[in-house]
Parts: sequence; structure tokens; C-alpha cells
Amino acid sequence: MSRGLVLVGAGPAGAFAALSAAFRGEEVTLIDPRGVLGGAASRSAGVVTVQLEDPMDVRLVLRSIELIRSVAKSSALRTGFLQLGREEDLSESIAALRDAGVMHEILTGSEVVGRWPAFRVDRDLIGVYTDLDLSVEPPALGLELMEVLEAQDVRVVKRGVASFATDGNAVTGVVLEGGEKIDHDGLILAAGSHNRELLKLLGIEIRTRVITCYAYKFDLGEELEIPSFSDELLHSYWRRWGTLLVGGGYDAEWADAPDYSSAEPPAHYVRRSLEMLLQRLELRREPRYHSSLRGPCELTPDMDPYLGRLDELGDVVVVGGLRGYGLMRGPALGEAAYELLRSRGSGVLTSDELERLRPSRLLRTQRRAV
Repeated sequence: MSRGLVLVGAGPAGAFAALSAAFRGEEVTLIDPRGVLGGAASRSAGVVTVQLEDPMDVRLVLRSIELIRSVAKSSALRTGFLQLGREEDLSESIAALRDAGVMHEILTGSEVVGRWPAFRVDRDLIGVYTDLDLSVEPPALGLELMEVLEAQDVRVVKRGVASFATDGNAVTGVVLEGGEKIDHDGLILAAGSHNRELLKLLGIEIRTRVITCYAYKFDLGEELEIPSFSDELLHSYWRRWGTLLVGGGYDAEWADAPDYSSAEPPAHYVRRSLEMLLQRLELRREPRYHSSLRGPCELTPDMDPYLGRLDELGDVVVVGGLRGYGLMRGPALGEAAYELLRSRGSGVLTSDELERLRPSRLLRTQRRAV
């Protein structure tokens, strides 16, 4: 059965690629056994900030913020973002903001405390503040995205991929678990840490790794009027949502496969993140541990994402390697994947950046006949 454009993976990249295509009037099928934002994204901390160290990443996040706000009704809150640290440790991020033309403030420690008295900031630290950053509740965003996709007649299929149909080297269709075959006139693989498995079905092995990332929710018992923030000295990050702070200390572990279990994290991870939080905020009571988040993140050897065609596959674009920054990089990269597939440019990415992100740099083996 022909369904026009087919996307495998309904995380931030796949879902927003599908939306870009649907808004252009294409017939779209979006395939993911966990549904829209039901995989790694639903287990992410939900921080969306432009305060990164690469100008390309800053521009990607700027576009992702626009895309998220275009569909979010109550799932995204504009909190702004404050990055705390020593001036020398924040210099690359400041330079990237300047390069991308993002308005920002550089505050002394006393200026930070004067504006947001809940913070504890040493005199030798500075703060970098941007005001357009978002706190996102990923499961809620997934529901809102699903509504918009359904309104655009996108077919969402909650099944896994069993194999691919090919004609010579070119991929012509997707075979779902259960046997249904979906032909296409364009395919985007945007399944994050599952892209390795999908490409292996086509005899292609890419050099990526999977880690399990952790984040934690602490209930403060009160709503603080503070921005979401990161602490480069203590190596932690936090976003606010009501009385909750969500984030932690960048805890992660190597994994052999994507981990979607609900097991509690090691107790010392939670304890260490709480200690970091208490060092940075002046609170009326000790926060109560609420719950944890754990999910898979896909890494490339150079820590860059990948986006582009693998020529031997035909009319196929692959995108991934988001390194736990799915909500920040994913929407913009998904839109770029669609534009690249249809040869309409690449959104905010330059030709040099497309060359830098080419997936062929990650090939471990050449394709074998399938």
C-alpha cells in the first residue's frame, strides 16, 4: 500500500519531520511502536535552552523553540535559562550566543542573587541569562503533537519494523511486524538509538553507542520564581515546572540496548543530585524526591548528530545521534531532514554543516545484499 512519505521514529525529529511534510500537503505515515514522543523523549528532562557551546547547535535550538511553540498549548513554559559558572568555563557558550545573534545578559554573582534571591552564588561565579528558553513536559507535548498530526491526516502506526523491501539497492518499502508492507516515495529513519537496528536490517553498521540517561524530579513544596538553570561548577542542570525541579547531575551508564525500564536509579545518583541542588538554592524545606526518569541516548564518536543520505539506499534520509538533546536539536533536525529529502535546502544548516553531519562518516561496514 502506498502512503507517500514514510517516517520511522516518532520522537522529536520524526514527529516534526512528519508535521513539516503534512503542512506541505504530503501523504504521511509515521511509524513507532511507542507512539508520538513515547520513547526516549518521554523520559527526558525537558530542558530546551539555547545556551550550548556550538553556534550550529544554538541555531538548531532557536528553530526547535519556534517549532515547539507552534504546537504547544500547555506543555511548554517559557522560563528563560540561567547558566552559572566561572567566566572562563562559560566563554565558549557566550561566544556561541554572540555568533548566533542571541540576546543574553552576563550577570555578576551578586546581580544573580539580587534578581532571584533563591540562588546561592559564590562571588567568583557569573551568570549568563537568556529569556526565550523553555521548560517542556514531554508526555504532554506528545499528546498535543498527536492532535496536530491527526488534524493533518498523518497516519500514526504503533508497530515495529520487521524488514525493508528493496529493489536492487534502493529501499522501496517498510514491512511492519505482522506483515503489512508500506511502500513509499521517500523514507526518513529517525528512530534514535534504534537506527542501528534498522540499518543492520539493510546490511549497514554505523559506529554509534547507546547510554542510559537519568534525570530526577524533586518537589520543593513551593513554586520558585526562578529561571531554569545549569551549574557548570557542580555539573548539574534543572528546569522548573510548578513546585517541581527536574534535572540532575548528568548521570549516565553505557548500555547494550535501549533501556525503557522503570527501575529506580542507584540511590547515590539521587543523593548526589539533591546535594548539588541544595548547594545552589536557598529553600524553606528540604526537597522531597518525587520520581526519576531513565531512557536511552544515542552517541556518535565525535558527539555530533548525523543527518543526510546514504546513497546506496535510494530516496532515504537518516537522522540521529542527538546525545540526549532530542527536544533541543530534534525538531529542527527533523524539519531539515524533510527539506533535505525533498531537495529544498536544509533549514538552518549551512552546506559546510551538512558535510560535517553526513552519516557516511559513521559507517563501520559497507552495505551487503539483503
